[in-house]
Amino acid sequence: MISVKKLLAIAIMSAISTTVVNAASNEALVKEGRKVFVTKKQGNCLACHAVQGDPSIPQTGDIGPKLANLDAYPKAYLFEKIWDPNKTVPNTLMPPMGRSHKITKHQIDALVAYLQATTKSK
Repeated sequence: MISVKKLLAIAIMSAISTTVVNAASNEALVKEGRKVFVTKKQGNCLACHAVQGDPSIPQTGDIGPKLANLDAYPKAYLFEKIWDPNKTVPNTLMPPMGRSHKITKHQIDALVAYLQATTKSK
């Protein structure tokens, strides 16, 4: 019979390993999102947007708004803004990146993870 102490130890170790795996997978998602942000044949977001928090990216994009403090927005809201910005801002210059199949849903999720991790409010 397994003692309560052993069950508790197993539960704690499981929780720790799950947290480590989740942190590693989120880090990989953020890295993938950065690639989408800078890659011309994917998002190419830097062509229009400057992004707070990533000094290694040229901050020359000035057609769209500077991307800052995006951790304050729900992921679903940011996803929809990238999927099809025309839903909330008719006649916007930003292309519907998802609806037009320029990038995938997974790439948008990665892009949102990158933007929320990079542009955190101070």
